[in-house]
This record gives sequence, C-alpha cells and structure tokens, in this order.
Amino acid sequence: MLSQVHSQPSQIDRTVAPTKILEFRSQYQSCRIRVPDLELPVAAILVDREYYSFFKAVQEPSKVLAIAAKLGNRGDSTAITKTASGYAIWVLEPEADAVKPS
Repeated sequence: MLSQVHSQPSQIDRTVAPTKILEFRSQYQSCRIRVPDLELPVAAILVDREYYSFFKAVQEPSKVLAIAAKLGNRGDSTAITKTASGYAIWVLEPEADAVKPS
C-alpha cells in the first residue's frame, strides 16, 4: 500500500524573489532613475523593461550570491552583473521612472 504525504502551506513557507544573472553587457542597458523614496536620481540598469537600482559592488562570488539570497528572502528581486573589479548587485524598482539624459 502506498502512503501519500500532504503538506499544508505554513506561514514560514515563503517565495524567494528571483535573481537575474546577466552575463553579457548586451542583456541590459545602463541608465539613471528616480525612485519615490529618494531625492536624487540613482544609477540603474534596464532589463526586460524593468528598472533595477544599484545596490552594492562586491569582489567575491560567494558574497554576491549570499547578498542576493538575503535580498531575495526579503522579497527583493535582484540582478547581478560582472564588473571590472567583481560584481554589481541591482534591486528591482517597480515604481521607478527613467531620468532623461541632459
């Protein structure tokens, strides 16, 4: 006889927000955005019609993944790009507006 296990969702079950790992410069466009909770525009990238603000630069791959995981557990979608000195972590800004170049 086969037994079936049914699991009930609990309050500790959470969905982790996704992280996009962008390996090529052609996958994103650099820009500046305004976000509602900040006065000045911030550095950002545009990926699939969504804006991500710059969060932090990190040299070690293990640290960048740990930070992205922590942000994801908080509910923040992130993107990771390679830089000359390591990696950059970007956070999704759903309410952002692009800043027009002057």
